[in-house]
Amino acid sequence: MSIRAFTLAVVLVVVMPALAVTAVVRGWVPRPAAAAVPSTTATTTAATIAAGPTTTAPTTAPPPAPDVFDAGAATTHDHDDGLWLSWSLVDTADGRTVGSANSTTERTNAESSMKAWITTDYLRVAGERGRTVRASDRATIDAAIRKSDDQAAERLYRSIGADQVLRDLKTVCGVAVSTARRGYWSYAQITATDATNILDCVLDKAPTYPGGDEIVTDLRSVAPDNAFGIPQALPTGTAVAVKNGWTAHSATGKWNVDCVASWDHYALAVLTRYPIGRQLDYGATVCRDVTTALLARLG
Repeated sequence: MSIRAFTLAVVLVVVMPALAVTAVVRGWVPRPAAAAVPSTTATTTAATIAAGPTTTAPTTAPPPAPDVFDAGAATTHDHDDGLWLSWSLVDTADGRTVGSANSTTERTNAESSMKAWITTDYLRVAGERGRTVRASDRATIDAAIRKSDDQAAERLYRSIGADQVLRDLKTVCGVAVSTARRGYWSYAQITATDATNILDCVLDKAPTYPGGDEIVTDLRSVAPDNAFGIPQALPTGTAVAVKNGWTAHSATGKWNVDCVASWDHYALAVLTRYPIGRQLDYGATVCRDVTTALLARLG
């Protein structure tokens, strides 16, 4: 072999492995490295240890809605066309009171609601004068309250000084009223607050007079057709003392309907005036619906 041939062979031996390696390198496609996933175990554990034991926040009940003595109450009749409405509610156990905006300022006829006081004052005066209350007098008292007999109330009223009875109301109960027509108890001008105070005073004072327990019994035994309004909204079986008053006045073209009642430790008066064409049932419905609205907001 010539020196040239030998040299060429060496070159080929040396170069060929290099080419083979180059071919292998160029044909290899490396797999991308998997993305590193950070471990949360150690981080979470450290955070948990640092934060301390996990606790669940206690469930807090929403605060109770303010009751009627805190926030008052709207009624479905507040904006009835042609209706004048005033009401007052008293919790006699703790002296809390609430009423419509006009409950202490605007007055209306007492009508027959005044009979509760007339009969009570009659017994008070009889006791002071040492006069025996006869069976016929008791029958007159019963008729004035249970049947709302106007003539019975009139006889009692006149026998103890007529309008003096209204002045006695201020002396005994601290309620100052006057009548729009001299000698007429039904025209005594009262606010809704006056009405609740009068009934509360009657229930408190009457039993201290001779035979006065019978007045309380009478107020709780009023004829069903006279016990409309407030009692209709109370739970069945509730012991309620009630003395309503109602008159259709042709001179004014309006009904005056007053509902006054006491039960448990509450006293309520709902006083109304409205066009005479709506009849007594409308006034009774207003009294019932106002009572229902107030009961729903009692705490």
